[in-house]
This record gives sequence, C-alpha cells and structure tokens, in this order.
Amino acid sequence: MESVLERLGSEPWVRGSLIVSDEGMVVCDALQGGLDRDAVSALAGLLVNEVSAGLQESGLEPFTRVVLSATAGELVIVGCGQVYLVVITTAGSEAFYIEIDSAARRVALLAPKVGMKAL
Repeated sequence: MESVLERLGSEPWVRGSLIVSDEGMVVCDALQGGLDRDAVSALAGLLVNEVSAGLQESGLEPFTRVVLSATAGELVIVGCGQVYLVVITTAGSEAFYIEIDSAARRVALLAPKVGMKAL
C-alpha cells in the first residue's frame, strides 16, 4: 500500500496521502511537510463516521467518496473496503479524481482483510 501512496505523491497536485481505518487510525502515510498526520487522520475518521452515520440514518447507501473543499485544495476520502484512502490536494481541476480512484482500487486489493495494524 505504501507504493500506492508513493506513486500518488509523485503527482504535482498531491500534498500528501494516507490510508486510515474507519476510526481514523493510520495504516500508512506519505504526507509532505506541513501536514500534521494526527490531525489529518482525526479529521478523516470524523468525516467517515459522521457522513456514514448520516447516510445510514437517512436510509441512503454508503458513500463512495467524500470531498471537503477548501480555498487551497481538497481533502478527498475514498472507501477501499475496510480502509479509506485520504488524499490532500492543491487547488486545481477535477481531473485528479481519475488517479485517486485508480489508487483506491489498488489499495482495496492490497488492504489486509483482517488483523490490520495501525502505525
């Protein structure tokens, strides 16, 4: 999974990425300078849990992607089975979603089904 994050990190629009459990525990990360791993993973865990609960309470299907847009970029969360790919982007076009979805599919194939250990 680390190789997926490294490949993603080579894209100019990526400020960092990590893989987290639904509790926000970091499985692995490739964050660039200035990004706080604990803060990003806590935010991702909060968003995953709150959005999932809201969708379930509303009788809606689980999410496939959550995007939090800010002035300088986006935080994108994609479900990958039992883990989530979290990507922090710079401001730019939506073309990067193709690469993020491709990385999410690779993570889903590589993610262990049981016994995940957080870093």
